[in-house]
Amino acid sequence: MHAADCSKAAALLRDQFRTLRTVTTRMNLDEQRQRRLLLISRQDWPHWSTFLQDGPLPPRPEAPVMLLRLGAATFRLAALADRQSRAGAGR
Repeated sequence: MHAADCSKAAALLRDQFRTLRTVTTRMNLDEQRQRRLLLISRQDWPHWSTFLQDGPLPPRPEAPVMLLRLGAATFRLAALADRQSRAGAGR
């Protein structure tokens, strides 16, 4: 992958990660639950936190894997929010 492509991929990944982190924070999910949602090890989590603050892209999990995990997590959270809103509307 060319440097420009790597830079674009890292920017996309950072944006997606920040968006998910914003949503999970609003849902009152602490960092441990965010980490588990994304299947990131305790050892790798600090690297991803640094990445969110414009640090280097962590080597593990690899960027394509993280994009898939972010997509899956977003889907699960959207489904949960939908169920919660339907349950709240039925009251």
